[in-house]
Amino acid sequence: MNAVNPEAIGVFGLVVTVWVFGLEQLGFGLDNETDHVKLGRNLAHVALWFGGVAQLFTAMCMYLFDVGLPPEIRVYLGTIFATYGLFWVVVAMHFYNPGDKKIYAHLFLGIFFMTALFAYKAIMMDKIWPLGTVLLLINLLTILLPFAWYRKNAIITKICGATNVAIGLCALPILFKALGI
Repeated sequence: MNAVNPEAIGVFGLVVTVWVFGLEQLGFGLDNETDHVKLGRNLAHVALWFGGVAQLFTAMCMYLFDVGLPPEIRVYLGTIFATYGLFWVVVAMHFYNPGDKKIYAHLFLGIFFMTALFAYKAIMMDKIWPLGTVLLLINLLTILLPFAWYRKNAIITKICGATNVAIGLCALPILFKALGI
């Protein structure tokens, strides 16, 4: 069987997105002259295309095509990619047209519970590293983000940034495996 596994594009999209958001949250490249309207639009573009479209494409491939994985693994991974792809589309829409942050806090709570289920299954499948670790870090991020948004707490924002960067770093082994490196 000659199957192509689409995980590489989805994980690449994840890594790029969390690194861009993480570096922004850590304050890299920002100064007093930063145009935050343009910054928000640029973050929206990254969230939409790399975070959203790339991961939704991967999910669709996982659901529709035989990618050389057992069906139950394809459904599990496809659901993970679809969940975060849709999450990033919502984040992008927020940057294009900000809404009520309470609703986003509720979204983060829902993502937290879904991610807890994904992490539990990864642990039960003995996939603690790197998949389970990435999912647990995403769980940490979804708990911290509402506090960073509501209180404009610089320390929590920096912790969110470091967590985003850590998610990207921990996802690299998944990317390398998917690329055959």
